[in-house]
Amino acid sequence: MGSAVAAGRAVSEAADVVEAVARHRIANLLNSYTDIADRKDLDAVVDLLGGARVQFPHRSYSSPDAARGFFADLWAGPTGHRHDTGNLRVFPGDAERWNAHAHYTRWIFDPEPVLHTLGEYTLEIDGTDWSIRALTVTRTWTKG
Repeated sequence: MGSAVAAGRAVSEAADVVEAVARHRIANLLNSYTDIADRKDLDAVVDLLGGARVQFPHRSYSSPDAARGFFADLWAGPTGHRHDTGNLRVFPGDAERWNAHAHYTRWIFDPEPVLHTLGEYTLEIDGTDWSIRALTVTRTWTKG
């Protein structure tokens, strides 16, 4: 094998490792968010998403001062819920930015688990500090 071919393979393998690490970090960020949402933990969500632009179907915020009130209103109801995510896809963006897209299901406990929502998460991630810059939540279907 020529040195040019070996060098090309090494560059390709290095890029694969970078992408695998990014996917792992982004999966952890997404799963951290859903765990926080299921616990309705306002302090943790402000830590995770306070500096992000967040867009839900009927509301949004883009300043850190608005994050706590946004999620307090969103999670005000007493009904417990659980989010499950899947089909995570990660894409390199410009420079140190990564983009990701995943499906989610949201189950509510009424008192037994009932499928309530099918939707998608779209994320923009800062690859320098692995913070969420933007989260967009869409809903494909909602019960009722």
